[in-house]
Amino acid sequence: MSTQDKDTIIELKSVSKRYGFGDAESYALRNFDLTVKRGEFIMIMGPSGCGKTTLLNIIGLLDQATSGEYYLAGKNVARVSAGKKARFRAKEIGFIFQNFNLVPTLSIIENVSLPLIYSGYHKTRRLHMADSILEHFHLREREYYMPYQLSGGQQQRVAIARSLIASPSIILADEPTGNLDSRNSHIIMEELKEIHSLGNTIIMVTHNPALTTYATRVINMLDGEIDTDIKTVDDSELPRGSKNEKVTIKVLPTRDPIQMEISSESDVVVSGENVTAADDKADDKKDDKADEKSERKGKMPLEKAGTVLKSVVENALKKKSDKSKKSKKSQSKSKGKKSTKSTKKEAK
Repeated sequence: MSTQDKDTIIELKSVSKRYGFGDAESYALRNFDLTVKRGEFIMIMGPSGCGKTTLLNIIGLLDQATSGEYYLAGKNVARVSAGKKARFRAKEIGFIFQNFNLVPTLSIIENVSLPLIYSGYHKTRRLHMADSILEHFHLREREYYMPYQLSGGQQQRVAIARSLIASPSIILADEPTGNLDSRNSHIIMEELKEIHSLGNTIIMVTHNPALTTYATRVINMLDGEIDTDIKTVDDSELPRGSKNEKVTIKVLPTRDPIQMEISSESDVVVSGENVTAADDKADDKKDDKADEKSERKGKMPLEKAGTVLKSVVENALKKKSDKSKKSKKSQSKSKGKKSTKSTKKEAK
């Protein structure tokens, strides 16, 4: 069990990430130590290949460390089941990518509402919530546009709206301004600054030193290790958000629940230490009861969410392929007509 204070949300102890074996062995992270307080805005800088993106992936529960310990809200992540990690990631971690990663065949409002599928909301509720957050980003009039109809800055604002739709407490941004000009970069950073002022914890990777003025802490990495770590704001001055908004992380029945002051109204279930088959069965029963409550409240059970998301994307891709087939047929018909006309002219 980690001996961290109540304001520590992320703690890495001697974390290493190794790729390959023998002569081909290389380290993306090497004995990496990091403690993140709730409400920090951390900028991570360093040359390409120093382990910045690997670090974000491990913090975001998308990858696992080869060795070391990772504590999230005081709990050892290595002892948490994959299902509970997915639940926590879906509800409490928002991702912002350099290349936006919008689904090209879905409208803007559909892209923004996608994370809510895993939160169990039905379509009408998802679209209503997406409409509200797009209004905040001044994109409501473009919510039924397709991604290719927006500029790079607008697409990144859509990506930020998508990352915030589930009210996460932690936001991980991997070079969100890397593909933008200076004007749009400024707009995006002002949006992130406003989000941080509400108490969200932001960890952002960047190559642009001019953006470090927005951070409360600047970390420079080199060869998988921290080279320099400079705090520009004292911990006592960090935004904490509303103390009334708390989430309970439930552990095994023999453990006491812990409280997190984060900007989410819903409970997040994360298992504790020494997970057994009996514990998994007990968790499944709790999940079934939660799904029944969700259905009564108009939410969708989580087990159905993956199927719904898959069908949404498949239908969108099918529509795109149908359109391309129709366009190819029309083009071939027009070519056939032109060829027949030319042969008739030659015959005359």
